[in-house]
Amino acid sequence: MKTWFKTLLVGAAVLGAAPLAAQDVPLSVEVRLDAGIPTGDADDVLDRGVGFGARALLELAPTFAIYGGYSRMEFDVDEDLGEGDVEEDGFELGGRLTLGYGHGSTQPYLLLGALFHEDETGLEAGLGADYPVSWNLSVTPEVRYRTIEDLDYLTLGIGLRFRP
Repeated sequence: MKTWFKTLLVGAAVLGAAPLAAQDVPLSVEVRLDAGIPTGDADDVLDRGVGFGARALLELAPTFAIYGGYSRMEFDVDEDLGEGDVEEDGFELGGRLTLGYGHGSTQPYLLLGALFHEDETGLEAGLGADYPVSWNLSVTPEVRYRTIEDLDYLTLGIGLRFRP
């Protein structure tokens, strides 16, 4: 009988503590709109593009977070070379390092990550800032350089980051 009571007590404690622990998880979600600017050899073939993305961030320390997400970018083929478009989409995984606090509550950050797009692997590096507009919502302008196989491009984007 004592073992059953201890099991019940531990179970109640775990279930009671679960909602409290969930509130303390430093998780945020971000959605983005990006403009793509081809660079290098891709600039000769592709026009500017547009894309979107979503990512989740898990803060492991006050200045470091890991992120994972999905992004999609679509470029038009240069008019002189014909018609069509090039789509680039897939998953991304990386780290985000906050560079301290900027003026006021602005937080600049660096990104470095791996891209897993359409059976190809690439890299991304970026610079952005977190501008809080409320206690759980931020606007995040960001510039990233991405390279995947023969496609190199810059993204200029804006995002909304939500912290539950």
